Parts: sequence; structure tokens; C-alpha cells
Amino acid sequence: MSRADELAAAWVAFWNGDLSRAGTLLSSGFRIHFAGGNDAALAGDRVRGPAEMAAYVEDFREQRPGLRFTLDGPPVAGDAGFAIRWTAQRAGVHVGGIDLLHLAGDRIAEVWSVTGERPFPG
Repeated sequence: MSRADELAAAWVAFWNGDLSRAGTLLSSGFRIHFAGGNDAALAGDRVRGPAEMAAYVEDFREQRPGLRFTLDGPPVAGDAGFAIRWTAQRAGVHVGGIDLLHLAGDRIAEVWSVTGERPFPG
């Protein structure tokens, strides 16, 4: 398994509620950027570091009980990071997205995340 495979699996596990991964998965200067100009995207832009990201994901999950993320295939890796395609499901609703993850050493330093605006059939 490549380092990109390991980090992609850990990133999805983190979003699935394994918040204990924050300190070893994310760099101290971690940032995330969500597509769109809505309030949730703007709140995400203010997140800095592993602890704030863990709190953000915890709150996100509390607002969406039963949410489950899965990878839709292997990551596409390059020298500075990787991209993943994912699906999120809950209560019969499926949405998809793409995350571009930039690495600093062996940790995720910055993410650009685009989520599909409309559900698609599962």
C-alpha cells in the first residue's frame, strides 16, 4: 500500500468519526477550503490546525447522524499530494466529491474539497 493509499484511507476514516487521527494525520498549520460561498464553506475556511479540524468534523457529523464516507477508487498521487473521489451517504441520500490534498512531509497540510451540489442515485 502506498503512502497516498494510507493517507486517503485515514482521511476518510477521520471524516467517518475517527477524530483521534487528527494529530498524526494533519500538519500543525493545516487548512481546508470548501467550494462555494455558503456559510458552511466560509466556516471551513477559518479552520486552522488539527484540533480545530477535529472539532469542525465532530460538529459536522453531529448535524448529520449516520453519515458515512467511502472512497470511490484509489487516490491519484503526485509528488506534492494526491486527489481522491469519494461518496457520502445517509438516510438514502448520496452525494459525491473530490478532494485535492497537499502534503507537508508525511502529513496533510491543505485540502481543497468540492462536493456535488445534487444527490445522485445510489
